Amino acid sequence: MFKFFIGMIFIFLPIANASEIVFEGYPIKKIETNEHSSGTSLLNKSQGAEYKVKIIRDGENYYWSSRGNTQVVPVQSGFYITYIAVNGSGYIRIFSPAARAIFKQLSIEEQAKQFLYFEHLIHQMGSITYYGR
Repeated sequence: MFKFFIGMIFIFLPIANASEIVFEGYPIKKIETNEHSSGTSLLNKSQGAEYKVKIIRDGENYYWSSRGNTQVVPVQSGFYITYIAVNGSGYIRIFSPAARAIFKQLSIEEQAKQFLYFEHLIHQMGSITYYGR
């Protein structure tokens, strides 16, 4: 029994520690566009929690865990990192760690005017874009 228990620890230990949260954000603004119309809405905290974005890293791979664990590929350019879905369903653009450090030096009033990320989803023949922090 002891050997079984030790064996189970070694099987599940890598799984428990394998993934880490790379980014988690809560949207404040939602823009929906299709071939007939477009609209913008501000989201309350409850809606922001419902539509939060989360990116995780599992080993060398990245996943859009808030959208069905879709695999994404990170591309860094300047102050931004863009995580592009390999299935073409969208992307997330966030500030790099250096840009976030600059953001944190802004006053609370200035921070309130800025977004830290946007998430763009392709939805049928339209799109949904979320902006948030």
